[in-house]
Amino acid sequence: MTAIVSWENVSKDYRGKSALSGFSLDLGPGVHCLLGPNGAGKSTALNILTGIRQPSSGIATVLGQQVVRGGPQARNVSCVPQAVNFPPTLKVREVLRFISVHYPDSLDFASVQDALSLQGILDKQCGGLSGGQLRRLGIAGAIICNAPVIIMDEPLAGLDIEGRAQVRNIILDQKNQGRCIIMASHDYAEIEATADTVTLIKDGRNILSEDIESVRQRLGLFQLSFSANAPLPESVHALGTVQPAGPGRYHLITDDPDHASRLLLNLLEDPKLNVLQSSLEDAVSVILSEEKA
Repeated sequence: MTAIVSWENVSKDYRGKSALSGFSLDLGPGVHCLLGPNGAGKSTALNILTGIRQPSSGIATVLGQQVVRGGPQARNVSCVPQAVNFPPTLKVREVLRFISVHYPDSLDFASVQDALSLQGILDKQCGGLSGGQLRRLGIAGAIICNAPVIIMDEPLAGLDIEGRAQVRNIILDQKNQGRCIIMASHDYAEIEATADTVTLIKDGRNILSEDIESVRQRLGLFQLSFSANAPLPESVHALGTVQPAGPGRYHLITDDPDHASRLLLNLLEDPKLNVLQSSLEDAVSVILSEEKA
């Protein structure tokens, strides 16, 4: 893989508190998702790549150019931040025009308005847009730049079903054009539908970076769904990771489904047992819980 963006041993401290610690990662063409608990360092890593934040040590690069605030590498990166805000009196077309003039090979309006259903709001002021419309405008602003690197922080937040489908198609289209799309997201269904790799971040460190299928299967995990009255016997907790799944319902993530099934059937009365191969979310949950801080 040819790296388009890189973090090289990056650390970032805020008033003596570490947000990133020796963080290193190379990403090439494709869709890449940063995963981890709140406060893990995902947004800090993205902010350093865009030049919004400067690392305390280490460097970040885009197409081989070191990231500096306002530097030439900025024209190779577009971004959809988690909180999308625009001046309330500006019209949608004015926002897109303002963004596009800062990039050397920007696209025209037609390239984004149809893909994101903006035709009816181009002359509407930003202050009158709904949350979903603001999100679509933010994504349109990132796409119109025609930059080789696109950063999306929770890109599906506030979107309806149609909007989510539109954004998914846009992400896959940008991937097919050879761009590097980097997402921070908690939406595992969309991650599995679009991403090529996931990087798990905990306590500011990169603890794993692999393709999705490898992460899902690397532990050979299975999810057992069952019913029981609380509290559960300790022997059930010893089988793996137990998670509540609604009133009287639980999920058990384990690497030994046969043994766990026999024990649950022996211990519990009518557990309504269901066994499935674990999802990406299950695998990530277990890997993060087992990783020592």
